[in-house]
Amino acid sequence: MENIRRSVRELEKILELTKLINSTNDIQTILNSIMDVTLSLMPRADIGVIFLYNEKTGLLDLTTSIGFGSIDMSLRPGESITGIAFEKKKTLHLTSKEEMMAAMGTMDTDKYGRLETTIPRGMETIQSSISVPLMFQEEAIGVFVIDNYQGKAPLNRDDIYLAEWISQHATTAIVNAKNYEKILENQRNLTIYSEMVEEEKNRYEYSTFLHGKFTEMVLNGSTIQDVVKEVSEILSAGIFIMDPLFNISHFSLRVFTIEELNSEKAYFTPRLERSTEVIYYCTKPSLWIYLNPIRVNKEVLGWVGVISNSPRYNELEKVTINNCSTIVALEMLKSNEIAIMEQSLKGDFLDNLLLEKSEDFLKKFATKFNYDFRKNHQMTVIRYSEDTFDSPRGKDFKLLYQEINQLMMEKLAGSFTIPKNNFLITIFESRETYDRDYLTDLIYRIFEKSRYTLSHLKIDYSCQVMVSEVIQRQEDFKSVYENTLQVFSMDLWQDKKQSYNFYEDLEIKKFLMKNKLEDLESFVLKTLGPLFEYPNASRKDLFETLKTYLKTGKDFALTKTQLHIHPNTLTYRINRLKDILDIDFKEYHDVLKLQIALEILEITSDFKGFDLNKIE
Repeated sequence: MENIRRSVRELEKILELTKLINSTNDIQTILNSIMDVTLSLMPRADIGVIFLYNEKTGLLDLTTSIGFGSIDMSLRPGESITGIAFEKKKTLHLTSKEEMMAAMGTMDTDKYGRLETTIPRGMETIQSSISVPLMFQEEAIGVFVIDNYQGKAPLNRDDIYLAEWISQHATTAIVNAKNYEKILENQRNLTIYSEMVEEEKNRYEYSTFLHGKFTEMVLNGSTIQDVVKEVSEILSAGIFIMDPLFNISHFSLRVFTIEELNSEKAYFTPRLERSTEVIYYCTKPSLWIYLNPIRVNKEVLGWVGVISNSPRYNELEKVTINNCSTIVALEMLKSNEIAIMEQSLKGDFLDNLLLEKSEDFLKKFATKFNYDFRKNHQMTVIRYSEDTFDSPRGKDFKLLYQEINQLMMEKLAGSFTIPKNNFLITIFESRETYDRDYLTDLIYRIFEKSRYTLSHLKIDYSCQVMVSEVIQRQEDFKSVYENTLQVFSMDLWQDKKQSYNFYEDLEIKKFLMKNKLEDLESFVLKTLGPLFEYPNASRKDLFETLKTYLKTGKDFALTKTQLHIHPNTLTYRINRLKDILDIDFKEYHDVLKLQIALEILEITSDFKGFDLNKIE
């Protein structure tokens, strides 16, 4: 009677287990329920463990257990009793201690040691074990393990039958639960994908709208500045455009002033790289500056700067910034193309002036660029290092041309600048206001602009500037141009990085250059030879004193000031020069000879008799 009642209770538990594993898709709930029911149905069992195969790692992971202690363990297929059952795909029922120890001997020693310190009883007291592979479509997906220790009857055939029956139902439930998880994962992925598609759709629609809006603005005559203002309104942020030389050309700043932004440039421009975005934090007034490159292919034409309270931008804000960069890039390219066309026209104009033909073309050009042949004109000719504008880095030097051209247009009304080989030639109307002091100041601005631009481009250079004589008639243009260029062949520049001359100061030198070199050498040696041969260490000081004294028109006070010497020292040097050269500074012809000799020395120092560089 008792056996019947026990059988009924077992059947009831089995039915409950069947209902439970079919009512949930949670794997862990299924496994825990299997273990609880199994151990309640097997009074001889002390330990119940389920290992599931991990396809990613290729290991059997301990997934749930009862009576096994708290341990995280994974076994290789073929390792220990569990791994052997998995590999052989058949149930193992071991009742011999020798068999069990031999099977467990395949286990890694570290894992074996952890087992001994974790399970409630010693490994040597295990007297029987059942390992049932969880089989699905002839493939093992895990192992169901039941062990018992000494003190109870060994696990028998009834226990094997029950374990195999439970494992079959467990396998079905596990596979169903895994499939359900895959369905849920696919649904989640589908949801994410749908959201991405929707977001991309919105992004595309917004991008198309913005592009159309900006394009329409430009086609209707709007400028880059208008686009900048529009983007500033859309983002509620300050916007500015910066060129490759870090000049801010367009802006709508809101919080910053242009002066404050130009001051801040010194801190964020060193961080700029040509191809990447940069985010910079301004401590005052606690704002972020985001700089997005304006790129065309691999060339960076500048940056779009955004000034806001946050360094983060959502997708639509990024779309706005990128569209701004695109439309600005297109406008820059258009401006560059127009500039190239105008540059070509200016080059043609210069060529026709030099060839003295195509008067119709010259008249058309004069009309387009407001060039009045009836007025007097002049030229500044800037010479840079050899092959500047035709070199592989010619693209970078175009930036220099743009900078110099802009400067000339600002300072010389109606002027135009033409790049030709390594020269920049500016033709401008000669006016009373463009006197020597004004042009000298302009030359120093040219030096400053050249130094800033070329050092930024990391280009070593030299820069010499010549100001031509006045061109009074169109037919004189060629001769003035050639005379100006000829000056660059003179040895006037003394290897200086930056230097300049006015043609009006060089007419005497040009006259002298028409003489034979040996005659010039003879004159210099005859006039200044005693000074060059003077053995005293003060020879160089005496030579510098002579040049300064004559160039100041024998102004004693001015000479003393320029040389930074005491009046008594100057008096002494003048007297020594009189003795050495056997001259009288009050005698006209003596002074004239000295001045001519110094003029010759400025033309060229390539004389056999002496070397100025050795004057010490």
